Amino acid sequence: GIHSYLTYLRDRLLLAKELLHESGSVFVQISDENVHLIRSLLDEVFGTDNFCSLITFAKNSGATDALLANTSDYLIWYAKSRAKVKYNQLYHDKSAGSEFAERYDQVRLDDGRERRVKASELDRPETLPEGSTLFTSQPAVSQGFRPATSVPFSMNGFTCDIGLQRNWKTSLIGMERLNRANRLSGSERMIYYKRHLDDFPAYAINASWSDTQDRFSKDYVVQTVPKVIERCLLMTTDTGDLVLDPTCGSGTSAFVAEKWGRRWIT
Repeated sequence: GIHSYLTYLRDRLLLAKELLHESGSVFVQISDENVHLIRSLLDEVFGTDNFCSLITFAKNSGATDALLANTSDYLIWYAKSRAKVKYNQLYHDKSAGSEFAERYDQVRLDDGRERRVKASELDRPETLPEGSTLFTSQPAVSQGFRPATSVPFSMNGFTCDIGLQRNWKTSLIGMERLNRANRLSGSERMIYYKRHLDDFPAYAINASWSDTQDRFSKDYVVQTVPKVIERCLLMTTDTGDLVLDPTCGSGTSAFVAEKWGRRWIT
């Protein structure tokens, strides 16, 4: 039962910790049924201070259940040493038409005019007028009091007072520069910052992976899709690093490691 499974896993985790480089990481894939038990086991072996993240990733299909169908699995990520762990930030493409650019619903034309983006233009970004720029408007404030920026700001003939519980996202000099660059809009009630899509056309990947569904035939129930392992490898290793998979399964870890120039043992 569960006791023999946890003993089996604990032996492999102890070995993994012994073999790990000081900058190394360990990932354990688990369903929601036992995620709490495995998290406790990893706390025991690696220490609570070396917990890095609980990653939720989408599965291909949800099981039929009496209540809510579960459509996700989990990766529990621990480091040999969180202070020394190797980490490469990964990004999604945020170009026009991608799911991560959906909130960019306004366009600045080449002649300076601004308007809402048409639905047809979002479906086919190549039909946008030449020289145009997609942008979205966001409040130019953050929560909290800061003496230098929790003050009224005047622009275009009006003054916006945000009170003492909020502050501008930049200094007053920075706000003036943004206004001269036509990056601000609003009224006495709120001032908005115009964020252009091409300011940073990428979206940092976080701990929720909704794009990991894959169409392939599984040989066994817990087989991991290559994209999940690929993301773990790219996030925590460099070319030439060594990857160990002590459970092997169908060999997906070795396949992905070979593809990306990592050495591997399984």
